[in-house]
Order: sequence, then structure tokens, then C-alpha cells
Amino acid sequence: MEQNKKMYGEILKEREYRKLIFAAVINRFGDSVDAIAFTWLVYQITHSAAWSAIVFALNTLPNVVVQPFAGAIVEKLNKKHVIVATHILRAAIITLFAILYKAGMVNALIMAIFTLIITTVESFNLPATSAFTLQVVKKEHMTCGMSLNSMLSSAASLAGTGAAGVIIATAGVSTAMMIDVVTFVLAAVLIGAMKTGLAAQKKEAEASIQKNAPEDKKEESKLEFFLDGFKYVASSRVICNYGLLAVALNFMLIPINALQAPIASEIFQMGGEILSIAGAFAAIGGIAGSALVPVLSQKLSPLKMIMLGTAALGAGMFGIACGGFFAGNNIVCYVDVAASFFIMMVAASIIGGTINIQFMKNADPKYIARAAAVMGACGTACMPVGSILLSAVVAKVSTESILIFCVIFAVAVFAVLALAKPQMEIEEGSLGIDNEKFSASIG
Repeated sequence: MEQNKKMYGEILKEREYRKLIFAAVINRFGDSVDAIAFTWLVYQITHSAAWSAIVFALNTLPNVVVQPFAGAIVEKLNKKHVIVATHILRAAIITLFAILYKAGMVNALIMAIFTLIITTVESFNLPATSAFTLQVVKKEHMTCGMSLNSMLSSAASLAGTGAAGVIIATAGVSTAMMIDVVTFVLAAVLIGAMKTGLAAQKKEAEASIQKNAPEDKKEESKLEFFLDGFKYVASSRVICNYGLLAVALNFMLIPINALQAPIASEIFQMGGEILSIAGAFAAIGGIAGSALVPVLSQKLSPLKMIMLGTAALGAGMFGIACGGFFAGNNIVCYVDVAASFFIMMVAASIIGGTINIQFMKNADPKYIARAAAVMGACGTACMPVGSILLSAVVAKVSTESILIFCVIFAVAVFAVLALAKPQMEIEEGSLGIDNEKFSASIG
């Protein structure tokens, strides 16, 4: 514990890291306000659980289809410039959506289109952020640096979620969206003011040389450059295991993410206020889970940490599935939702933190944007398809039954991890292309 406190103190002395983390915190606050507004707006306009699932599917689709290509493009660009540009572009898109909403021109189709556009832009931002983080945070500070980033971002999400209900009730949905716009602009300013090291300058020089290469050679190298990202990830048994695990667990979480409004109205028979409570305690759980990661990593192996997280996810989802028994008793419903979302977010933070830290500590900087993009695509690959299937199933199967199925699925994943004991430990430098043979199985 003392060692972690010392490490936190050291990393907070780094000026560039402080700018990076402040940008992330500001951004998360705005996103959490906008998320509550948009989630409820979809259900309010469509009055359809199916449309909630469809919009969620469109929100994840670009991360699967676009992100691997975006990672290859971003790898050759100035990462800081990409992050700033995507922040500004998203601010402009949300501003346009708010104007259309104010004019009464927003319907389900418009919401779906804007969701797709915003997430497409985000597909360029995510790999750029991963690569830029590696330029800013020292390797020895990676565990505490990423955990602290996650903790403070969750705290900002908590503040934003708590403020969202008040903002929407007093100033309206448009104001909530414009707050998100302002936070994007502020984050862009902070990132733009950062100074990266010599490694970033060297990469920019290499990119400049690449631009001046002959056209035929350039086109060939672009294809090879893109494919190398897949080869790099495929060459590691550990990375493949993490990718398969991310797919399985994200599949389990689809109903929680896509059906929040139906969960509130159909299971708990309550309104949007219960979503604010869920979001607030999910944020608290995120803070707690992120704080636990450095502590648990000193006592448990990555496999045991992921097993612990999987068990907790199943327990939290079971609590939500049982919510119908408490309908009519508001206080008990609030307690059930708060406890369940807290547990689920603690679990998600432990699992996500373990995967991200293992990846960032060992990934070759030459491949980081492409590898992060491929991993991100793998992690969300099941979500668009699962959400579309969910939109069809939800018309015939109750929300409670869907959640019970997810609990059973979590138990199955836990059993596979316990019995197969897949390799989750990454040796120093083991993510190199030539170091391991590809294994597509979770074992």
C-alpha cells in the first residue's frame, strides 16, 4: 500500500500526465451528463426497448468495423493532433444534434445516424489515446497511472451522473448536450497544450519519410502496415485469450448496456431517477474497483483477478434480475439497483484494468495504436450482432429472463476459467510478433 502511495505521488509530479488526466476527467464528466440525457431520450422518443438495443448496436458497430483501419491510419499520424481533432469534431457533431433536437427534428432514425457518426469519430480517438498514453506515462508508472486515471474518471462520471438529473430537469436535454460540447473543447485545449518526448518526434519524422516514399511502394507498405497489426496481436497466446474473454464478457453485458430504460420501467416499474442512481453507484464502483487493481495485482495473478471479476459481475446481474420482486417498494428498489451496479462496476474495473495494464506495459510502441485498435474491435465484436439479436428477442422474452440467461452465461465463463486455467500472464516483451505462436482457443 505504501509503495502504491509513493508511486501515485511520483506520477502526479509529472506535468504532462496531469494535463492528460485532467483532460480525461473533464471529458468523462461531460460524457456522463450526455449519456443519461441520450439514454432516456431514445426511450422517450421511441417508447421501444427494441430501438434502445438498435441504437446501442450502432454505438458499438464502428468500434468493430472502423477501428482496426483507424488504428493503422493513426499509427502514422501525430497522436496528439488526432486526439485534438476528434474532440473538436465530436463537439461540432453534438452541437448540430442539439440544434436539430431544439428544432423538433429529431426522431429514431436521426438518433441512430448521429450515434453511428459520433462513434466512428471515436474509433480514431481510442487508438490515438492508447498510443499517446504510452508516450506520456513511464512504463514503471503504468499500473498506478492507469488506475489513477480510471479512479478520477469514474469520480467525474459520478459527479456528471449526479448532476445530469438536475441539469435535465431544470435546463433541458439541449443544455446537457452542450455541457458535453464544452468538455470536448476543454479536453482538446489541454491535450493540445501537452508536450510529448523525443519518441513522438522520431515517429513524426518516420511518418514524414513515409509520405515522401514512391506511390507504389507506399501503397504496398500501407497494406502490410495494416496487416501487421493483426499479425502482432495474433502472435500472442495471451492477447488472444484476453480478446476472447473480452468478447464473452461484453456479450454478457449487452442487456445491461442496451436495456437500461426498459430495466427501469419494466423490472422496477420506475422512471429515469433510478437510472441516475444506477449511474452514480456504478461510478462509485468504478472508483473502488480501480483503487483495488494495484492492491490486488500484488496478491493475485491476472487469471485470479479476472475470475474474481467474473463472479462479481454475475452476482451483480442476478441482483438486477431479482428487481421485480421489489417493485412498488421504492427504497428497496433503490438499494437493489445501487448495490448491483456498484458490484458490477467494481468487477468491470478489475477485469478491464487487468487487461489494459497487461497490454500497455508490454506492447511494442511501434504497434501500440494498431494493436489497441484490433483489441478494441475484438472486445466489442459481439456487441452489434448481440444487440440486433437482442432487439428481436426482447419482443418475445421478458427482460428478467434475458438477465437470468446472462447470469448463467457468467457462471459458464467462470467455470471455463477455473477448469481450463488459460494463460493470462505476460512475460516482459512477450507481445512481440516472433515470440509466441498464435492460439485461438481460450486455453
